[in-house]
Amino acid sequence: MKEKLLLHSCCGPCSTACIERLFPDYEITVFYYNPCITDTEEYMKRRESQIRFIEAMNRQHEAPEDRIRFADGDRDTEEYFRRVRGLEQEPEGGARCTVCFRQRLEESARYAKEHGFPLFTTTLTVSPHKDYPLISGIGKDIARETEGVEFLDIDFKKKAGFQRSVALSKEYGLYRQNFCGCEFSRRVYCQCRVRQPEMQEHGENGQAGREQKKQGRRKKGSNENEQPHHSGGISVNSQPGGNPACD
Repeated sequence: MKEKLLLHSCCGPCSTACIERLFPDYEITVFYYNPCITDTEEYMKRRESQIRFIEAMNRQHEAPEDRIRFADGDRDTEEYFRRVRGLEQEPEGGARCTVCFRQRLEESARYAKEHGFPLFTTTLTVSPHKDYPLISGIGKDIARETEGVEFLDIDFKKKAGFQRSVALSKEYGLYRQNFCGCEFSRRVYCQCRVRQPEMQEHGENGQAGREQKKQGRRKKGSNENEQPHHSGGISVNSQPGGNPACD
């Protein structure tokens, strides 16, 4: 008999490898609760992607205990904005994200207790852009505060979890986002997109950058005591998996 587990999910793609890993041992209900995704179109794209993957998995398994269930959380964007008020200028991965993690995990624990789940966990740890020790600590703290519920502490990015999620997302044709979800991460992504062409033109990846590197090598050959010049260049696709963020 499988143990019941509530899996908080940030999006379909991140859930793929997590569900695959958990499936042999747990009766899974996916809890889609992400008030940080304040753009309605984006929210629905991710929700539909999540449901599509669950339906695809269920077509492969007939036993009732193997069926993956879906639960919708309340999209309380007002509460999200209330919690992050004053943290709007925080960088990605800073204090604002910590508040967001806590909101999502608190609601997951509350839902788990209310609906008879002894365990809850989250897909957030599959992303290479997320701080696993921070998420783990928050989950454990909330579990201690919530009677009758335990946090299943797993770093899903281990065992090539993120790479597996990318492969499964492609296999099932799932929508994969280019930013974490909140309007602040979207703003950062858009800024990177605006800056990228200029950096490709003038940085190491552009023609001007290559010419500068050639000049630097020639200069070094004529005077070994003088260091060559390296122009700076970054790409929005330099993050693992090609995405600047995966929720």
